[in-house]
Amino acid sequence: MKISDVTDSLWGNTARFSYLFLASILLLFTLLGGREIWTQEHRWADIVSGMFYRHDFLHPYLGETDYYDKPLLSYWLIALFAKLTNALTTWVLRLPSALAGLLAIWSIYRLGTALKDKQLGLLAGWLLLTTFYFVFWARTSSADMLNLAGSLFAIAWYVDHRQRASFFEYSVFFIILALTSLCKGLAVVPLIAVITDVLLQKSWKQHLRLPLLLAAVPALIIYLFPFWASSYFDGGSYGENGLYLVYRENFLRYFQPFDHQGPIYTYFLYLPIYLLPSAIFFIPALFTLKSRWRTMSVESKWIAWTLLLLFLFFTLSGSRRSYYVLPIVPFAILFTADWILVKNFTFARRQVWSASLVIFSFILLFAAVDVMPAWYYSKFGVNRFADVLKNEASKTKPWDTWNVVMLDAESKLNFYLQLSPNVQKYHIKGTQRNLQTADTLQKAWPILANKPANTIFITRMLYASALQGYFVGYRTVKLPSQKSWLFMKKHDADAPIAFIPVQ
Repeated sequence: MKISDVTDSLWGNTARFSYLFLASILLLFTLLGGREIWTQEHRWADIVSGMFYRHDFLHPYLGETDYYDKPLLSYWLIALFAKLTNALTTWVLRLPSALAGLLAIWSIYRLGTALKDKQLGLLAGWLLLTTFYFVFWARTSSADMLNLAGSLFAIAWYVDHRQRASFFEYSVFFIILALTSLCKGLAVVPLIAVITDVLLQKSWKQHLRLPLLLAAVPALIIYLFPFWASSYFDGGSYGENGLYLVYRENFLRYFQPFDHQGPIYTYFLYLPIYLLPSAIFFIPALFTLKSRWRTMSVESKWIAWTLLLLFLFFTLSGSRRSYYVLPIVPFAILFTADWILVKNFTFARRQVWSASLVIFSFILLFAAVDVMPAWYYSKFGVNRFADVLKNEASKTKPWDTWNVVMLDAESKLNFYLQLSPNVQKYHIKGTQRNLQTADTLQKAWPILANKPANTIFITRMLYASALQGYFVGYRTVKLPSQKSWLFMKKHDADAPIAFIPVQ
């Protein structure tokens, strides 16, 4: 088969969205729960498990701490799937993000098709699907992919219905914005994109009518309801106000940042990184923009203007972090796909290169993101340690009859061991871990001086030698050393070890 035939099948005359849809399901859902939870994922795991533990789905807690850092919808989606499957697993944690990734692929396809033709929609869909950081966040439990997908869906809905907008179309648009805002923060990206289109199309008189204003009312009610419910049913015991945190995380963070204050050039570095591997096409598309501008259609100029304005909006924010650039990625992908499809003397060459890149990237991502981590963590991950520990402890007595104390162990263990939010924990700052000795650990962890009976102690291998003297008569549980596993290794110092009393 010639590469031109492959190109034709992916986004040419014989191409179908069903091919892209099936490939998306394969890449986004295969072994979705295989990799162990990663850094911020433990927050979603702890908060949702705490909701079930307390039978309270209106007041998020991180451990025992009030934690209304994000609106409630991303937690509720996980809780819904946990209820439907009767289990809170890694797969369930990530399912909303993976479904959002699928929605994002459909939305960029619809957006490209509505702007120009099916060829642009399909090419943009394939490029987005084979973008590493898109796949990574679509397979990670967080609110970021929900935010991206909701924003892109809202924009696609607007472009699809802008010529015949009525109260219903406006209402759906605003409801999508409300639901998206209930996942992470205020959905500014669709508003920037829509306002840019209205100005370019000079259609503000067409849209600035009474039905537009009335349509915002149902969405506003939907958006405010969870915050009202959290406040009304808290009984005065919950210490955080959700709407204040919306102000803090969106307005205050933008104008008076209190953390994540990356340098002004942050997104100049991270946008190309977040576009890999399509960055190799994005950069020449950017450099040829000036020479192409006069011949570009209004739709192509809208893509370019929206990309620029979004980039400026995020750059001018006082709070900058690498993955905050994620909502810009679909527009950079559309911009790139639009350039690839420009008919000139290099068109055939760009087609071949882009098709080759899509195929190679898909295979590489499937192996590196889906298969290899799942295989590795099935043997050496924290989930494997949790299974071994439960089996060993159950040889003495049932697991649910043991008490557990966490001695600066990794937070993700709470999830895999299904511990209650009020499990006894001790922490040491990361910068001080290598400085600890047996004496300093006893001062930091007074429980060592008088160890309670019927208690399993879990800590890091870093402390194992210093703690041996305190756990005479205990048997240890740990996994084999992982130092030989190249870039996929987990540093042995942070690997978990448990001390079980011999009874």
